[in-house]
Amino acid sequence: MTGAPDADRQTAGRQGPAPTGRPTMRDVAAAASVSVKTVSRVVHNYPFIRDEVRSRVQAEIRRLGFRPNGNAVGLRQTGRPAGSIGVLAADLADPFYAGMVSAIEQVSTARSFTTLVASSGEDAERERTLLATFVERRLDGLIVVSADRRHDHLRPDLDVGTHIVFADRPPQRLPVDCVLAAHADGARQAVEHLLGQGHRAIAFVGHSPAIHTARQRLRGFRAALTAAGLAPHTVRTDALDTEAAHRATAELLAAEDAPTALFADNPRLVGGMATAIAESAAPRTALVAFDDSELAGVLGVTVVAQDPRALGTQAADLLFSRLDGDHSRPRRIILPTTLVPRGSGEGRGVALRATRS
Repeated sequence: MTGAPDADRQTAGRQGPAPTGRPTMRDVAAAASVSVKTVSRVVHNYPFIRDEVRSRVQAEIRRLGFRPNGNAVGLRQTGRPAGSIGVLAADLADPFYAGMVSAIEQVSTARSFTTLVASSGEDAERERTLLATFVERRLDGLIVVSADRRHDHLRPDLDVGTHIVFADRPPQRLPVDCVLAAHADGARQAVEHLLGQGHRAIAFVGHSPAIHTARQRLRGFRAALTAAGLAPHTVRTDALDTEAAHRATAELLAAEDAPTALFADNPRLVGGMATAIAESAAPRTALVAFDDSELAGVLGVTVVAQDPRALGTQAADLLFSRLDGDHSRPRRIILPTTLVPRGSGEGRGVALRATRS
């Protein structure tokens, strides 16, 4: 499309060097030989810009890695930027992530920062869209629980000064801080506990190992059995929700060579698994789960507990240390887990057996 001449056009053809910090609209204007007003019009899709000018500005936007500032309106109204960070969790309906986010907000509020929170729903594409939105808003930093298996798309944002900390799941080929729980060690602790109770036929019920946490827990599960000279009774990685966990457990316990103990790789499976145990001919089948929950406490399920608030606090502290000017090498913090015996892994079964018909 052709439109009105660009009255602010300067000498054409000049390309400035890429800025060393976060590129601004002024940097784009200088590189494209136009005014800042023209760049703003292109960014906001103003119609009366010549095609040649629009193309030149867009090319410099891509070359410099410029991202529009989503906070621009707020800056014009208040005259100063308000400190803000973004938190991307996997599932805000999960009490674990709710606890983590609450702890992050507590640290952020103490620093007079605003916390913007979103959930990817374990969808890598949605995650990328949300992160791009966060970056466009020019937030001071990000804390990410990633469902993606690649993070190279975030490198340009690091290069222009965005501070990022990963929580619960590590970054892939991205030099940033992260805070993790000892997933493999916790699973190993659970299996060793069951072995100590005399169990030798121990089955794994959990999520797909495509998820980092599930993969690490399965690794720890296998390692503990291998160290004891045993193989897993069965490994089920198709338990994506309560119903699937119930179905997988019922099938295991209906087999002629049913396991005597089960390891659940996350607390969302506990209800379905406990119900299947209560409905089976072996209601005293041992059950230990990774991570705690209110339901696990009610049912008396032995768990390997991690601390979501500690994870959130550590992640927030790392982020703010970077915002305060810490330029040391990226750090990886591993938080320990704790075995909490409640009876289901010690021969007494789960409390739900009392309701078995």
